[in-house]
Amino acid sequence: MHVHETELGFWTSAEIAGRAPDDFKPFFEMARNAIKPYADAGKVTTYKDGAEPLPGIAVIAAPGHTVGHSMVRLSSQGRALLLWGDIVHNAALQFPEPDRALTFDTDQAMAIASRKRVFDMVANDRLMIAGSHLPFPGIGHVAKAATGYAFVPIEWGADL
Repeated sequence: MHVHETELGFWTSAEIAGRAPDDFKPFFEMARNAIKPYADAGKVTTYKDGAEPLPGIAVIAAPGHTVGHSMVRLSSQGRALLLWGDIVHNAALQFPEPDRALTFDTDQAMAIASRKRVFDMVANDRLMIAGSHLPFPGIGHVAKAATGYAFVPIEWGADL
């Protein structure tokens, strides 16, 4: 298992978990339980922001949803795909209004700042994106709209 070093430190810290609100504490237990088998087997490695584990694969920090939330940019032959995880939780609300935060984010202000930065980057660079919480088919582009942004899904076809 390869995980951001800040993310691992946050979710496995007894001190941070102890200071968390009661309704948030189960997430720490869930994270510790998820990582435990890998840690016990010595299969956990960490990375830092900007890591490039292989040519054409770059890790990009996008903190806010979690402290070490990261995206992966895959590049090949002049084309790129950004896999972005939890930049949005509700596409219908957060594309047109990227300032909307949800309680799922560990740092709402940072999540909003990351979302705006990422939306600008992918819209300006015309990057293809894929990630959680996107409408079918879950892959497409981001366009600037009259207010905020819009998700533009790629056309579904047999060759997708």
